[in-house]
Amino acid sequence: MKRITRITVTALSILMLIQGLAGCSAKRDSQSIPGSEDSKSIESAVAGASLSSEVKTIVTLKNHMTEQEKSQVTEGPLQVLDEPWNLSQEKKKESDPYKEGVFLEIWEREDQLRDIEERPEEYSYMTAEEMEEYKKNTGRSYAGAIVDGRSYATMIVPAVGNDDYYGIYYVRENGQLVIKEIKDFEDLKKRLPEILEEYTKDEYKYYFVSDCTDREVMEKDILRIFQAADENTYQKLPIRTTKQRFDKYLQDKANQEQDLSWELDKDAVKAIKDQVTEYHFYDEGLDRELVVHVAIPKGHESSAVKALSPDVQPEVLPALVLTDAVWRFNDIAKLLDEMEAGRAKPQILISIGQDYSICNSENMERSAVFCEGKDKFLDFITDDLMPYLSEKYNIDFENSTLFGHSLGGVFAHYAAFNSDRYENQPFGKYIIGSPAFWSPYSTEMKDFKDQKNDYGYFDRNQAMNKKILITGGTDENEDYQEYFGENDSTLDAIAHLEERVNAHCDPANSMARSKLYKSHHYQYIPDMLKEYVDEKI
Repeated sequence: MKRITRITVTALSILMLIQGLAGCSAKRDSQSIPGSEDSKSIESAVAGASLSSEVKTIVTLKNHMTEQEKSQVTEGPLQVLDEPWNLSQEKKKESDPYKEGVFLEIWEREDQLRDIEERPEEYSYMTAEEMEEYKKNTGRSYAGAIVDGRSYATMIVPAVGNDDYYGIYYVRENGQLVIKEIKDFEDLKKRLPEILEEYTKDEYKYYFVSDCTDREVMEKDILRIFQAADENTYQKLPIRTTKQRFDKYLQDKANQEQDLSWELDKDAVKAIKDQVTEYHFYDEGLDRELVVHVAIPKGHESSAVKALSPDVQPEVLPALVLTDAVWRFNDIAKLLDEMEAGRAKPQILISIGQDYSICNSENMERSAVFCEGKDKFLDFITDDLMPYLSEKYNIDFENSTLFGHSLGGVFAHYAAFNSDRYENQPFGKYIIGSPAFWSPYSTEMKDFKDQKNDYGYFDRNQAMNKKILITGGTDENEDYQEYFGENDSTLDAIAHLEERVNAHCDPANSMARSKLYKSHHYQYIPDMLKEYVDEKI
């Protein structure tokens, strides 16, 4: 994690402090962050400031992206209306580095021994005696193949560098996998249709895995695999390539059984499509692709976008960053309308979603980012995404907001109460919507006790220096009551979080506030966001 090394204080911050803008009045612990007491007081003052039309200093955050990550960023027009989740598989095939030729994954003895050492958990099913025997007998082996981008598992195995047999294949007999020998190439050609017919049975679906469904193509590919192995004309794959591809294939297959589409009001989105720029990022920490949309209200494009028009006075706008773009992108049109109608001050609207090929609404996928990967996701937002966007847009970070809901609300809580660990400070405000702290995806995390203690934030700091809005629906407890167990319900967690934060503040100048809506778990969000940008809450 790219943690804080030094707090930089701008001239603007000093000016704002002199003007008397203040957040929570309690002083922060002098041991909390490297830097002077003055810098900490200034931070608190800046974070408590409201949206302002004053001319502000344009800040560029420090970008921690690797050169590889930077090279993979793409920028272009809005794609979501084209339903790219239906096009993603063809797109990936075009970019496949193994789309032409025969590639075999061959493990040498050294590869196997190294893998045992690096991934002992995958071999934990063996006893110590079995492991020693396995190490003693392991040798060169075949782990799978790719032919013109089509992947094949190891149920039909060529003898790569083994003179004891030409080839083998596996069948299930009496619940066990049994080895059958292939004598030569002609024998393979004769048996192959029958073997592949056998593999269509349901009992083989987790044994013989291929992302090819055309039987005729499969037969030709397997013959090519054996020929390439026999003639040593194949290209070698990196270790574990086929496993990674099959893991991804099985996950994609599971996703395809669900609805990958995003929630969209297509007419409303069409009306704003020219105001939206779409970015695609690959984050090495998460090992995931992320889709980011940036929307600018009309009349502010030339001033908020850096160097778009050198003759125009730059305008620094706060950003409102929405996680779970699969649902929240639909709110962007409504929020732009509020701004363009003059009911809300202009803001840069940013939504973050996962790659279109991933089921963005599936809780396992959301948990991979919001729970298991929350530290890496916060790294991405704080040290990669917002710095990258700061190079393109004039962003008022002191008044920018990060919003998350449900599992996203769990993440927004993590982000707020770990913000002090970073040098970059892209947000002065956080909206924690209906935090599902009770969710199994949250309670099963190793740091769940730290979550209950707000990750030790108030052990490191005497007070919160960010504005926190916590929201929920009055009727949502009944929807998830069976999951609460000994943990707080959603509404209790909201009340307790507000109390914990404000216990460290001057009662006359609290940093946390909450608002409940007559609603279930998520129905209130569009109205809440409108009220928020209208500065009614």
